[in-house]
Amino acid sequence: MRSSGIAWILKESFKASPVILSLSTLADLVLAAVPAAQVVIIAETIKTLSDPTQRTETIGLLLTLGIIAGISPAAATVVDNFQKRTSQKLQARLNSSVVMQAARVPPSELISTQMSATIERHSRAIGEGIAWSVRNFITAFTGILAAVGVVIAVFSFSWIAGLCTIVALLPPLVHSRYMSRVWEREWEVVSPHYDRERYLRDMIVRQRSATELGSLGTSERVARSVRSEWTMIQAIMGKALRPQTIGSGVNGLVTSILLSGAMLAVVIGSKFDASSAAGIYGVLAAITASSGAGMSAGIALELVPQISRLRDFIEAPRDSRERAVESAAQLLVADDIYQKYSGRDEWAVNNISLSVKKGEIIALVGPNGAGKTSLVNTLTGLVARQSGDIRIDDRPIGSLGEADWLAYFSILTQEFGRYELTVREVVCLGSPAEAVSDESVWSALEAANAAGFVRQLPSMLDHQLGEQFGGTGVSGGQWQRLALARIYLRDAPIWILDEPTSAIDAEAEERVFSELVRTKSERITIVVSHRAWTLREMDTIYVVDDGRIVEAGSHSQLIAKNGRFAELFAAQHS
Repeated sequence: MRSSGIAWILKESFKASPVILSLSTLADLVLAAVPAAQVVIIAETIKTLSDPTQRTETIGLLLTLGIIAGISPAAATVVDNFQKRTSQKLQARLNSSVVMQAARVPPSELISTQMSATIERHSRAIGEGIAWSVRNFITAFTGILAAVGVVIAVFSFSWIAGLCTIVALLPPLVHSRYMSRVWEREWEVVSPHYDRERYLRDMIVRQRSATELGSLGTSERVARSVRSEWTMIQAIMGKALRPQTIGSGVNGLVTSILLSGAMLAVVIGSKFDASSAAGIYGVLAAITASSGAGMSAGIALELVPQISRLRDFIEAPRDSRERAVESAAQLLVADDIYQKYSGRDEWAVNNISLSVKKGEIIALVGPNGAGKTSLVNTLTGLVARQSGDIRIDDRPIGSLGEADWLAYFSILTQEFGRYELTVREVVCLGSPAEAVSDESVWSALEAANAAGFVRQLPSMLDHQLGEQFGGTGVSGGQWQRLALARIYLRDAPIWILDEPTSAIDAEAEERVFSELVRTKSERITIVVSHRAWTLREMDTIYVVDDGRIVEAGSHSQLIAKNGRFAELFAAQHS
């Protein structure tokens, strides 16, 4: 799993920036040979210093040392900048891949907060470390090569010194591997706190929830909850730092003993000759290189669990959800549908059957919590049913994938999207087509009774909506009409409209429903509504209560029956 994760992130990094990564890695390999070369040159320089006849060679060696010493830091800086650029490109590539995978996640999965938290967690991990891990892996690799090169040079002075230096390389690497497992365990513990912190923080900064919390005077209470989560996060992370601190101390002690032994072995092996200075430098260079490699490896290995989870998410087999809208449907049938949410004993949808033909417009009514939205979500496949059959014409829901099934539907929920884009972009989100004519957009706006206010905007279809990006503020009713325009543009054969005019004034609402009734022959239409007068033109009204259909009929039939429907709407009819 670990090596696979490392190989995967290196592969992704190469795809993000093949030329820069290749050149910087090649340069890094050359720089890795510098410490060993310096040891050899210093040793030769010391030898020539004792012989006046070799002054020319001495000058040449010193010039070589000077050039190497002068160029190496600048070259290292250039390489580091190239690696930073590679990390930036990798960050863009990984975030784009996460977003593309998120776009392919079925809506039925996105209903779970766990999925949205997972996506947010991956994005956070990319920005905070994964995109930069490649630099650490390469630095660790080249650092080890540099240390190995110097160790080989040290062996020429004393095999004991070389052996001590090799052994001194191991503790940092062993400790880094151990700490990667510690951080993996701690990450599992701390992740839920990160998820809750993100959720609470969004409550404070998102406009709708922030407005409500501000009016209630409870924003700071939520902020204190965020602070509590961060306290927990820091406590958990601090716990993981204890073995890291202890391990670093032990590493330092072991390394210092081995380092002293290696330097003593060099001096004894060279019989206290001046050339032993080069060996001592070599030992120090090897320890420096291995320490840097160990630190880089430790940082990178700590991220391997997150890299592996990110790889699994990005490479999970998910098909594109882009589908052409189905052109026709003659009949939607539900037979004996049962649906229950996990953790609940009662049925949200309890033995419901209904059928709707093209050209009919039906309504689902009932008190809050009666099961109307659950029924709608079951019909569209957004939540799974426990039993029963749902068919469009002769095609059962199980014979199609979720995206293919949803291609039959235009859905307007109570929580319609308020997308702060241009008018054109907002409306065109209703269609999977890449190119949509202005004529089609205006036609949809006209049908949704939204064209009037759009024409008053300075840039009309190209005008920016919403104040977040410097656009024009839009009322709730105008946002809802734009959402309805998306439905008209999509023009699927089955429309499901959940309170489609809840934010619209009475006059506009009448025009919207008149248009729906006028064009009902073009589609199958299901409306959820709590307003009595909008139900007069419905072909059939289904009264839902406790997950069941308790009454069905036209508006006049249900009023005459004086049952549950009449009870629900008594105040509106009086």
